[in-house]
Amino acid sequence: MAITYYLYITWSREINVYGRPLAPIIIVVMLFTTSMTSAVSAQEENEPLESYEYHTLASLGDSTLGSDPTGYRGPFASLHAANLMGLDYYEGAVGGDRSWTLIEAGRHTNIAENYGEGTLVTMMVGAWDFIDSDYQIVNEDYSFIDHLEENISIILDTLTEANIDVLVWTLPNMSFLPFLTQIFPTEKHQFFTEASSLWADRLSQIAEAYEGRVEVFDLMRASDDLLQNSTARTIGGFEVISPPEMCDKNCIMIDSLHPTSVGQGLLANYMMEAINQKFPSPNGDYPLLTEDELISLTNFNSTEEEEVKTFVEGDLTEACFDWTTTGYRDMYVTITVDGEDVEIPSYVGFNTELCKQSTHVMYTGSRVVNVVTDITNNLTLNHFFDIWGQNLSSTQIMDYEVEEGDSLKLFIDLVEYVGDWGDIPIEGVISIEIIYTSAAEPESELSEDESVPGFPMILAIVSILGALVVTRRRR
Repeated sequence: MAITYYLYITWSREINVYGRPLAPIIIVVMLFTTSMTSAVSAQEENEPLESYEYHTLASLGDSTLGSDPTGYRGPFASLHAANLMGLDYYEGAVGGDRSWTLIEAGRHTNIAENYGEGTLVTMMVGAWDFIDSDYQIVNEDYSFIDHLEENISIILDTLTEANIDVLVWTLPNMSFLPFLTQIFPTEKHQFFTEASSLWADRLSQIAEAYEGRVEVFDLMRASDDLLQNSTARTIGGFEVISPPEMCDKNCIMIDSLHPTSVGQGLLANYMMEAINQKFPSPNGDYPLLTEDELISLTNFNSTEEEEVKTFVEGDLTEACFDWTTTGYRDMYVTITVDGEDVEIPSYVGFNTELCKQSTHVMYTGSRVVNVVTDITNNLTLNHFFDIWGQNLSSTQIMDYEVEEGDSLKLFIDLVEYVGDWGDIPIEGVISIEIIYTSAAEPESELSEDESVPGFPMILAIVSILGALVVTRRRR
C-alpha cells in the first residue's frame, strides 16, 4: 500500500498541473496490479503438478516386455508395473517383433482401438531392428535408424491419436548384449555403442514432438548402472551376477538376449522411478518392488537342492535342454498348399509334458522359425514335425496325401531335395520351402525370382548365423 499511496500523491500533483482527473484511475489500476501480482505468485507457489490417472497398462514391443512360455524370464517389467500401479494389464509385446512386423500385425492399432484414453503403454521396439542390421553397424552404416524412426513414428501417431500415453524405452547399450559380443570381435563393439547412443538421442527428439504424451525411459542408463555398479544389483546382501555370465535364477541375463525374472524385477524398479517422474499419480508416488519381492524372484534364500533338468537320451522330441548353455539360430520355413500359405503356430515344442523346454524348440514369426537345440544333438526337419504332431513324408504333408496327379516338393536353400524324406537334415540350413499342389491346381515351379520372401536378406545373414553357431559350439 505504501507504493500505491506514493504513486497516488505523485499523480495528484500532476493532476494539479495539467488539470486532468487521472488520480482515481491510477489508484484503481495500481491496486488491481498489486493484487494480481500477489494472486499470480500465490497460484504459482500452490499450483499442483500435472497428474495422470490410468485404468490399463499395456506392453508393446519385443520379448523384453512379453512372450515367455518358459517361465524363466517373467513376470515382465511391464507386468510388475501394472501390479504396483493397481492397473489392468494387457500383454501386447511379442517375442521377435521388429518395428515393421509389429505394424504389419496391427498390434498398435489393436491397443488404440480397444483401450484408448486412460491407458499407459510401455514400449520397447528396435532391438531386433538393430540385430538385423548388425553388419551395417559394424561397418559404421547407421542408416537403418531412419527406417526405425519412420516405423516408431507410425506407432506413436496411432497411439497418441487415441489419447494414449506412452513410456517408450531406449535400447540398452547393444555392445553389452551377449548375442552380439559373441559374434563380433571386441574392436567392433564400439560401433554398437555409437548406434545405441544415436538411437537414444533420436528417440528423445521424436518424443518431444508429442508434447508430453510420449516420454522416454532411459533403459541405456538403467542397464549401464546394473552392469557397471554392483550395488545396483545387490539385493539383501546377495549380488545378482552380470553378463557375460548367464543363468536361470541369480543372473541378470538368462541367455544372450533376455533378462531373467530377477533382471526384469530390477528393470521394473528403474521403470517405476521413470513413471513417477514423468506420469505422476494424483495420489503420490507408486511403490517399487521391495527387496523381499526381488529376492523371491531368485533362489538366493533357497535351502532346497537345485531342480535337476531331465535329459532323455535317444529321443530328441522329448529331451530337455539347459536354456543357459543352448545355441539357437533362425531358419525360414514356408509350407504352401495349392498356392496358400500354411501358418506354423508359435511356440511349437515349448512346455512339453517332460519339461518346459524340449531339445528342439521353434517359435515362429513372419516365416522366421527360431531353432533352439542342445548343441550335441543332430536335429532333422522330421523332429520338428514330430513335436508339432504333423505328418511329413515323401507321400504326405500334414493331412494332404499325394495321390495321382498331385505334386509334393521340398526345397532346401532353393535346391530341390532328393534325399531320404525320413531323415531331412537342417544343420546350417537357412530356408526350407515345402510345396504341395493337388491335381486340381496348376503345378507351380520355383524359379530364380520366386524365392522365399526376404531371401536376399537371408543370404546376407548366413555368415552371421554360421559364426553364431560356431561360436556357441566353442563355448
